[in-house]
Amino acid sequence: MRAPKIKVLQRSPDIVGEGPLWLPESGEIAWVDIPAGKLRRMPLAGGAVTTLSFDVPPAALARDLEGDLVVAAGTGWHRLAGDGSLLPIATPAMPEAGWRMNDGCVDLDGRFWTGSLAEPRTSGAPGKLFRLDRNGGVAEVDGLQTQNGLAVAPEGTTLYLADSHPEVNTIWAFDLDRGSGRLSNRRVFHRPQQGRVDGAAMDAEGCYWFAGIDAGRITRLAPEGEVLAHIDLPVSRPTKLAFCGHDLKTICVTSMSILPEGRTAADEPLAGAVFMLASDVAGMPVPPVSVLPDDHGQKELQ
Repeated sequence: MRAPKIKVLQRSPDIVGEGPLWLPESGEIAWVDIPAGKLRRMPLAGGAVTTLSFDVPPAALARDLEGDLVVAAGTGWHRLAGDGSLLPIATPAMPEAGWRMNDGCVDLDGRFWTGSLAEPRTSGAPGKLFRLDRNGGVAEVDGLQTQNGLAVAPEGTTLYLADSHPEVNTIWAFDLDRGSGRLSNRRVFHRPQQGRVDGAAMDAEGCYWFAGIDAGRITRLAPEGEVLAHIDLPVSRPTKLAFCGHDLKTICVTSMSILPEGRTAADEPLAGAVFMLASDVAGMPVPPVSVLPDDHGQKELQ
């Protein structure tokens, strides 16, 4: 893969920029700054950034069948209302405090998968992987520390999940039953040799891409898990990537301005920016959320 030119899409630094999502209806990219409680969006072609503020930390973004945003924020899932407020959809069975939602993805059958992590990190809250289903938030995986790296392969029957904690730093693959949403056959897919795995995306050829925290790069893995390519970035802590543009051949990457010990803003003036670069391969379209709890009180998505 040729080395692409890296462009800065949005320079104002996010504390922890995350969750980039392509919005084909408006030609925009949306993303969040988790600790700042911000949701941002701007045209991919450039222009003004629109920012919404919440009193809970937003983490993962998805679209519904009408193109409206569904947000995993705080300790549950929400729909973004027209006035900029968050309308609760569901909350999984977890303690009321000491944790928050983190990374997410949508499978081919419209289930919104999101994991949890302890917040603050010393709270001792369990790390889990949930799916938003007809019965609400269903826990599928326990024992996680820093949940990340969610993605679903193009055929819809393989789900990827990572744990970014330095003592784990592993990506697993699972068999995903498309009818029930149940996971099975957990196996190690890849362990990064440099940096830690963060957010991920799939391309149309079935390859898994992930942002490497402290490695300063995004990495493309083959369906068997071997490294195919790295693309170096001008920051040490990229957080997640998304395939954007109407041909899904523009990669957008969020990053954080929280730097490794010993480094300063002078060392990384672009830390916390959003970057864009051209891709030789198209991304896999992100499906809309079409599965919600049967008893939720807001508009139905299906």
